Amino acid sequence: MRNFTDLRAERAKGLYGQDKNMKLRKSHENPFIKELYDTYLEKPGSHKAHHILHTTYVKRKVY
Repeated sequence: MRNFTDLRAERAKGLYGQDKNMKLRKSHENPFIKELYDTYLEKPGSHKAHHILHTTYVKRKVY
């Protein structure tokens, strides 16, 4: 029988384990993100924040 390791499950377990031990886990509690909104982006969901932080999909030809 073949020895099978589910790499995706192992990767997810590792990421969740690392995240659990991080000091900054939530973006809305991150002082750098708070400062960015306070000084430049105005507030979450503002037009300026949406324009700068969101991207659009552009279909391109495959070479």
